[in-house]
Amino acid sequence: MARSLLLSLLVRQHMALKARFQARYPHPWLIWEAGAWNVPETGVQNVAATQLPAQDLRDCLPAGDALCFELPPPSPPQSVLRLGRASNNELVINDATVSREHITLSLDAEGQWRVEALSKAGLVKLDGVLLQPGRPTPLKPETHLELGDARLTFHGPEDFSARLGRIAARLAEQMSRAV
Repeated sequence: MARSLLLSLLVRQHMALKARFQARYPHPWLIWEAGAWNVPETGVQNVAATQLPAQDLRDCLPAGDALCFELPPPSPPQSVLRLGRASNNELVINDATVSREHITLSLDAEGQWRVEALSKAGLVKLDGVLLQPGRPTPLKPETHLELGDARLTFHGPEDFSARLGRIAARLAEQMSRAV
């Protein structure tokens, strides 16, 4: 399974590491944007068989956070990274609107990431355009994917670092106003 980290953690690492951040994280990223998976604003939520107050969940997962999947090149003999709801995928999106095996991600001979919708999966949109199963399509920086209710954004290493830098700058500004 590929490494996944919260956007809020990566922003803090970006602030601490500065120029060394890209050396530490040299790969592209696929971001599961904040949305339905996030902590609801009120009430009690079921987690497994335990009921937890939503405030306890908010302490663990800040509202508006996103889950970031690092995309290292697949290790031989594997040639693709599989994404879906099933736990045997390299990238797992635990959302009922995502198929067990929804898409694959692969690197072509030129090192360009490509996305392929799987034939037995639900619909996949790339920047609002429906993808046809079995047709690998190039991913460009800041490309948006829709799989059911899940919204994902593909970032190359440079534009991901730039996104973190913008968030870090807003955070630093908010902190300076609070003092």
